[in-house]
Amino acid sequence: MSYSPHKPLLASILALVLAGGGGATACALPPQPGRGGDDGARTGATAPEENEPEKERAAVRLASYKGEDLCSIFPAALLKKLVPNAEENPADDTSTLSSAESTCEWNSGEQPSGRIDHKRHLEVSLLTYDKAQGGFNAQRHFGIKKQDTQEMLADPPPGTRFGRLTSVPGLGESSYAFTTVDTGTPTKSVDAEVTFELSGALVILRYSGYDSLPGLNGGYRRLPESQVMSSAQQAAKAFAAALLKGGTRRDDDSGEAGRITAASRGQDVCKALPAETVRKYVGKARTSARNNEYSDERWAVCSWSSTFEPDGSGETAYDMVDLRVQVTTMKKGAAAARVEFREKKKAAAATPAGVSERLTKDSGPVAVAGIGEEAFVQIKTSTQIVNRREAVLVYRVGGQVVQVTFGGLSTVATTAGPDSGTTALSQERVLNPVKDVAKQLAARTTGR
Repeated sequence: MSYSPHKPLLASILALVLAGGGGATACALPPQPGRGGDDGARTGATAPEENEPEKERAAVRLASYKGEDLCSIFPAALLKKLVPNAEENPADDTSTLSSAESTCEWNSGEQPSGRIDHKRHLEVSLLTYDKAQGGFNAQRHFGIKKQDTQEMLADPPPGTRFGRLTSVPGLGESSYAFTTVDTGTPTKSVDAEVTFELSGALVILRYSGYDSLPGLNGGYRRLPESQVMSSAQQAAKAFAAALLKGGTRRDDDSGEAGRITAASRGQDVCKALPAETVRKYVGKARTSARNNEYSDERWAVCSWSSTFEPDGSGETAYDMVDLRVQVTTMKKGAAAARVEFREKKKAAAATPAGVSERLTKDSGPVAVAGIGEEAFVQIKTSTQIVNRREAVLVYRVGGQVVQVTFGGLSTVATTAGPDSGTTALSQERVLNPVKDVAKQLAARTTGR
């Protein structure tokens, strides 16, 4: 969940640009008075002609970034400082014919009980533009977005207080930033947003949060606006430097590429499974990654969920499925992992009190040979989502316990979205993917 009290209406801005003709034609229209690229304060001089090839190379490199790349390049030490026990979530979205957006966001994870809970949220979005699709570019978009922001700040909604719009010296070719205080909720969250142009791309960074005090009546503590803004600007400059530097791995990453180790993060788990396997079982997928650390174990999680894209062809069969891999690394090694594995198998065989076994399970846990050092699989039918069926396979290698879940349901897709009618997937439809994925990952799991 985001702690930002507002999300600037990027989608509405794009819709505004596309209105009255749509696509590249609308983007090619000349800027309206006062809404062009000169509207924003330019913080850097125009590059001389000899720098154009390098600028072009930088623009091409930025256009290749995906959400998981944005997650990977953000400096880990700064992330740890700004967002305690950060859980990351990348996303990619082609917004229009002429632009594409990739995003990574981090939310603070679980923190020690009995202490101040530092709730923090950080999000970075990278928008790139296709020259071949018309005249719409980062400079024009920056001008439109800045004017819309100025209008928003001049007329704040009830329960919201905005700070003054300022530029950020030394950040990109042009920039602006402002703060928002949510005065209408008990948390009184403070948000800072920084928007800047960088080598033909537009970057939007948001940083927000509040402190939750310990105890039943601890209440909340508002963060100083200057502190939140300073952190947001520090994050924006670090992110800009990382984008221009290139690369898709954190500098302090100690994981092995394509392997699942004790140092692996959620994004490493995502990358350990071949893309063709994800496409085979999930189709076009939305990806998310999370990381949690506790006193005796740490989790690295990657999830893929199918996305619906209407093609205008009418009603078609559509499987709404998801795949989730959770890697649990026990800090006390293989002995603790064996206990964890046995506990999971015991829980799989149990039936929750007061719930019919027929409604909660299609099978008890069944041992599986040839996957890890020990493994079991189970097929379950949900009591919460009608007709949802899933297979869960758990295996252990050394001090790591990995749980692979694949499931979903079948529906009819229309141009408006999934229909309300659903049918259950067959047992083979959920069992075969989970076995194949687990077998591939087990071969890449080091156990330490």
